[in-house]
Amino acid sequence: MNKKNSGMRISVAQFQAKDGDKKYNLSVIDKLTERARSGGADLITFHEMSITAYTHTKNLGLNDISELAEDIPGGESSKKLTEISDNYHMPVLAGLLEKANGKIYNTYICAYNGRIMAKHRKLHPFINKHISPGNEYVVFDLLGWKCGILTCYDNNVIENVRATVLLGAELIFAPHVTCCTPSTFPGSGYVDDKLWKNRHKDPVSLRKEFDGPKGKEGNLFLLPEQSFKKRFLFSFTFHHTISLFFIPGFYTEQAVEKSSYPPLPEGITFQE
Repeated sequence: MNKKNSGMRISVAQFQAKDGDKKYNLSVIDKLTERARSGGADLITFHEMSITAYTHTKNLGLNDISELAEDIPGGESSKKLTEISDNYHMPVLAGLLEKANGKIYNTYICAYNGRIMAKHRKLHPFINKHISPGNEYVVFDLLGWKCGILTCYDNNVIENVRATVLLGAELIFAPHVTCCTPSTFPGSGYVDDKLWKNRHKDPVSLRKEFDGPKGKEGNLFLLPEQSFKKRFLFSFTFHHTISLFFIPGFYTEQAVEKSSYPPLPEGITFQE
C-alpha cells in the first residue's frame, strides 16, 4: 500500500488488562481488532505490555517474571498475535515481556503478513530490576510509511525521538502504561488508595486525580513539543486514560471535542 495513493486509517486502543493472564488479554485484543477492522481501520495499536499487563510486574521476582516472559517470535503470544493479524488482514501492534539470551525485556511488536515484522525493546525500563534495557532503535516499513517505536519513558528522552526520526521515521508508535504511576516526571505518582476505594461514592475526586499532573495533564505535556519540533506524527496509546494522535503542533483527543480536530496530514485518518 502506497501512502501517496491510499491513506492509512489508524485505530488506537487500550483496555483493562488482567495481570499475567495472556490468554484473556489476547482475547480482548482479538475482539478490539475485529471491531477496528469492521470500522474501517488499516491497523490497530495497543498499549505497553498489553498482553502480559504491566504494573503488577513491579513486585515479581526473577523466577516469576521469567515464567511470564516469552520468546519472540517463537512464543505462543507472538503466534497468536500473528494469527489475529492474519484473520483481520491488518497490522496489530502490542506489548509483552520477552525472554532472550538470559535476559528479560519489555518488548513491543508489530504482527503483519504472517510474521512479527518489527520489535522494539524498551530502552528505559524501570518497573522491575530484572528487566534489561534494549540497545537499539527500530524503523520499519508499514503500509507505505516509515514507522518507529518508542515505549513510554523512551519518549521522555528527546535524543531517542531525534535518533528515530533521523533514521527515517515519519510516524512513531508510542505505547504507554502511564498516568498514576511513579516516574521522574514532576507531579507523577500513585493515586491515593482511599480515593480509589471510595470511587463509587465520590467519583469527582478520583477524576481530578486522573485529570491532574499524575494523569491527563502530565501526559498532554509530554509529546506535542517533540512532535512540533521534529515535524512528525505520534500514535500515542496508553493505559488508564485516553488515546491521542499527535500532529506537529496539535493533538487530537479520542472521543473528546471532535469538532476541534485540526486537519490530519494527507494519507492519515484517525479512528475512534
